Amino acid sequence: MAEKKKRSLMDTIQMIILGIGFAILLGSTFFANEFRPIVAGTVDVIISPITATMPFYIVVLVIAAIVTFFANFIQKYTVDWELMRRVQEKSRALQKEYREAQLAGDKKRLEKLQQEQMAMLEDQTAMSKQQLKPMGFLMIISVPLFFWAFWYLGNHPDLTMVFPFWGEKKMMDGAFFVFQYWIVWSFICSMAISQVIRKAFNVGISS
Repeated sequence: MAEKKKRSLMDTIQMIILGIGFAILLGSTFFANEFRPIVAGTVDVIISPITATMPFYIVVLVIAAIVTFFANFIQKYTVDWELMRRVQEKSRALQKEYREAQLAGDKKRLEKLQQEQMAMLEDQTAMSKQQLKPMGFLMIISVPLFFWAFWYLGNHPDLTMVFPFWGEKKMMDGAFFVFQYWIVWSFICSMAISQVIRKAFNVGISS
């Protein structure tokens, strides 16, 4: 009974946090002009001591590290990696058998495999729900930080960074497609840091 109450409490807490995360996303989408400056200004109170002591590209590195750390931490404790491994392995095996049955023209085998694929839908739905959880939690951390970055660069449009091959570029200028140079730098930092953190947390599907 105590274990059931504890699980129910944890589920309730998770739902509240997820609700806050998606409320932030909705607020940023439908009330952008009013919502974003408030969030950015609040974050600036916390981050301003950092921006006062180091270049903006280092601040972006710190933000990328924070977001990546929490993303992997949340994934580790909200995703059932064993379930994901089982579903992916079963899906690959079914696809292989399905192709073989198609080539052989085995209609009975094809019908049986189609039934097995339908039976897998429940596990695939559960896996999809688990993948949504980290997104909701992460909204609470990542969205305010990125609002702040856009807001800060809007107030300091002449900030630059020296990139390999590209040379010195303004952080707000477009690098390619819709991505500005500061976002490209953030992606690079996130990918590099993620490799280290995922290894340290042992996050992912083991082979």
